[in-house]
Amino acid sequence: MVRSIMAAPSHKTRSTHRSAFAQGTHQFDIAGYSTAREALVGSVRSGSFHAGGFIWALVCRLHDRSAPCGLASISLELSKNETDEDVVAMASLRIDESSGTGKFPAAVWCSDKPKTFDAWSTSAVAWELAVPVAFRRHESRYIDKGADCLTIHCTVDVLLQQQESSAAAGSVDTRNCFVSVPPPPSISRDLHRLLRERQSPEPDVTFVLDDGTEIQAHKLVMAMRSPVFRAEFLCGDMKERSTRHLTMDDMSASTLRAMLYFIYTDEQPTPRKGRCQVAMAQDLLVAADLYDLERLRLMCEKILSGSLDVGNVMATLMHAHGRHSCQQLEALCIDFMASDPDVYNAVEATEEYKELEKTYPSFIHEITKKVAKSTMARIRSPTNTSSMGTSGGSSSREATKSMSRYTPPAVMIGTHEFTIQSLSWVRETHSVGQYIRSGSFKVAGYEWTIDVYPSGGTEDTSDHIDVFIRPTINDGDIKVKASVAMKPVHPTDKSPPFPPHNLTHTFGGKACRGLGWPKFITFASANSHYVGHDGSFTIQCQVTVATESSTSSTIGTFIPGPVLVPPSNLVWHLERLLASDEGWDVKFLVEESEIHAHGLVVAARSPALHEAVQESATNHVKIDGIRAVVFKAMLHFIYTDKLPRVQDLVAPAVGHSTMVVAGELLAVACRFRLDRMARLCENLLAEKITPEYALATLRLAGCHGCTELEAYCIEYISQPHVVKDVMKTLKYFIE
Repeated sequence: MVRSIMAAPSHKTRSTHRSAFAQGTHQFDIAGYSTAREALVGSVRSGSFHAGGFIWALVCRLHDRSAPCGLASISLELSKNETDEDVVAMASLRIDESSGTGKFPAAVWCSDKPKTFDAWSTSAVAWELAVPVAFRRHESRYIDKGADCLTIHCTVDVLLQQQESSAAAGSVDTRNCFVSVPPPPSISRDLHRLLRERQSPEPDVTFVLDDGTEIQAHKLVMAMRSPVFRAEFLCGDMKERSTRHLTMDDMSASTLRAMLYFIYTDEQPTPRKGRCQVAMAQDLLVAADLYDLERLRLMCEKILSGSLDVGNVMATLMHAHGRHSCQQLEALCIDFMASDPDVYNAVEATEEYKELEKTYPSFIHEITKKVAKSTMARIRSPTNTSSMGTSGGSSSREATKSMSRYTPPAVMIGTHEFTIQSLSWVRETHSVGQYIRSGSFKVAGYEWTIDVYPSGGTEDTSDHIDVFIRPTINDGDIKVKASVAMKPVHPTDKSPPFPPHNLTHTFGGKACRGLGWPKFITFASANSHYVGHDGSFTIQCQVTVATESSTSSTIGTFIPGPVLVPPSNLVWHLERLLASDEGWDVKFLVEESEIHAHGLVVAARSPALHEAVQESATNHVKIDGIRAVVFKAMLHFIYTDKLPRVQDLVAPAVGHSTMVVAGELLAVACRFRLDRMARLCENLLAEKITPEYALATLRLAGCHGCTELEAYCIEYISQPHVVKDVMKTLKYFIE
């Protein structure tokens, strides 16, 4: 007897293998570089750093003195990979010239293809990178002779493999959509090339210094980066806007060049050969405060606070004193002088202190009072640990303090301002449902924190910024009734009307949930009205609690707070410049639209498009063969080094799709020789490819010489379960 067995119905699924990057950067300072070569050290190893969930290190092998270049090799080491997935990574190296003025370009090397580290590697695996060619040929340009130090910047991009599965008709289709390696963003390098090479468009302002030195720059870049220059070059009267010479008092040529290097690149300048880094930071601190360059000011504060010693603390205090923005640095100087009686005695014995005592007695008197106050607070502490600083660096200390406080019945009011640096950048790096938390602040004896969801807490609020507040309650039986008022703060105190956001709630127990506003403010409104020129967004929170009498004791640890430098906001400035429509000097005529742009930015980022501008007899440049929405997307890339959301460019009503728009973007990127944009578009097309568009994408890749995308399309079409559906579209290419 033959039994028939009915087969169970098969469940068909479709999975897409998508690729994304996790990036880690590391700065490796090789101090005593020349000494290490003379001592035949062999190799030096950096500290460990993280990228993509793995631990990495740099290993530099050194030649002896007889070799023309000290670096024999630079290797990137993966400590181990005890997972069942290969690690795929890209790497790049950058060594900046020691002068920091941009006279010579940075020595740069980037891997041209990914490196695969095998799975289940229990020991370290090294990848030998290439020593940048410019460094091999001109080593002396990149060595800080005064500090005998070589600084290497390494960036590691780890390819993350995220598997997304969903039920769908058809067979399994698994593919890696990373087909072309985009070059790294180059906005800062492109802008700096304008300053360094002085090609078209030429500088349009000359700074004249006290000693007669003349240094040229571009008004648009200066105005874009500094509110002070913006007020003069873009918002001043006609005479100010048309001026071509500007006198700069009390600033040296080296300081101005270093400031210009920062303005054009948003990177930290390094001192010229023979100049002390601390002295440069002191001068730049004054310039940064004068021209409202917040990120540069914090860079200088970080250098100065980390280099405090007996010999320079008074000079640093003089530069910070009286500047409202430098209060943290002043406090760190006072704290250093109060750290030990011997430290203060040593400072008093310096010639600089004695000279200031004669010429600025009021300043010395004020500083002495602050040091005494800090010293008394330290003496009252039950334990006190301190160490005297030497010429090699500042002292570090950790002091435990205890305190008891009786609080009578009262209404306690506390106000806290939570500032989010680089809101646009934070929103990009935090997806829906991810939050950032403020520092804790105390009201009525309870610690409170604010949770902010930059991209919204849910998909329904993704266009908004969500804000919530909660106290930390350590006793499950305690309840705290509080009134909370929340509002954004305008950076210039000229707040437009903002609807009241108030609540009164009784928070109870250890597990009390946060309360607040899921749609506190739209991102568009925050960006238009409440984001400062440095890209920061501030929320002010006022908490009111009616308390009963209590006695509390606290024991805490006091550690002087570090100076934190926010991430680069150069792209934010360019994006805002494009959106503001200020200072434009080129009008592109595309379809029926007039699109404004800035010739200087176009020249720096796309020489091919700049050629079209130069060939036009007027500043009205007609562009044929491109849709206006695609041209605007290209301008967005030129100003930001990023593609816009392609979904926002799709117009289903006229038959467009993501693939069609991505193809148009690839075509325009190739036309105007935007290599990074073209590579990004290739990856986008590979990610979104379907049988319906496979042949069209293959033909597009062939037309524009995109060999990697072309090979990918052929491989995709050759899959047995794909080729059948592709053949159905063949008639559209034959007809």
